Amino acid sequence: MRSKVLLYHLDSDTETGRALRGVLLAQKLFTVTVGEAQAGERVARLVSTNAAVHDAPAPEPPPQESFMLLCGLGERQLDRLLAAMRRAGVSVPYKAVLTEHNRDWTLCDLMQEVVREHELMKQQMQRQP
Repeated sequence: MRSKVLLYHLDSDTETGRALRGVLLAQKLFTVTVGEAQAGERVARLVSTNAAVHDAPAPEPPPQESFMLLCGLGERQLDRLLAAMRRAGVSVPYKAVLTEHNRDWTLCDLMQEVVREHELMKQQMQRQP
């Protein structure tokens, strides 16, 4: 699979979306932009094409968080991307790497799990002395 990054709620008409797209372009990464109508789709299908797909019902209400899914990036490529994002001041708190385990999840389910894990980590960090 060609390295690519799936973007949700990171459209080019937002400041973060524009800045992130600049970083991704500089890193020569292909982007796939999806919207709320595709949130019920399986992740593997969304990253396999940039065409709109609509055979799964969108969740109600659709997720409102910004999210990026990193697909097919090697370890060095991932490190370079994250460093470039830090240098550019681009922050996307909710992100994941496509795996064999999560590829058959819906985008909505994956996002909900990432948000849940993020919140748990924040709570644990706040409890530390």
